[in-house]
Amino acid sequence: MLPKSKRLNLKKDFKWVASGKKIESKYAKLFIKIGDNTNPRVSIAVSSSLFKKATERNRARRLVAEAFHNTYYLLPNTINIVALPKHKVLEVKSSDVFLDLQKLLKDEKIIG
Repeated sequence: MLPKSKRLNLKKDFKWVASGKKIESKYAKLFIKIGDNTNPRVSIAVSSSLFKKATERNRARRLVAEAFHNTYYLLPNTINIVALPKHKVLEVKSSDVFLDLQKLLKDEKIIG
């Protein structure tokens, strides 16, 4: 998990980023917005209506967090991202989520 300084924590920040660009991959839906921050900020929101059990929510959060942890150094400094895992994420390994995220960010020209 990323340190608090590299995460979005407030509800108003989530809403602000959610008003930005939306992109989807196989395992997550991402909301992206450029801000005036000095380092990338990432957050993961897991829906209890989609993931009924706490163990499922925790696993989904961990898988997506690990993928972002491995790609964090590639992100531009002013970017803000809110990730919403999809239910399919529970069926794969963390490496699959990482590769899917990396491909999505490259296709959208967010990372080089």
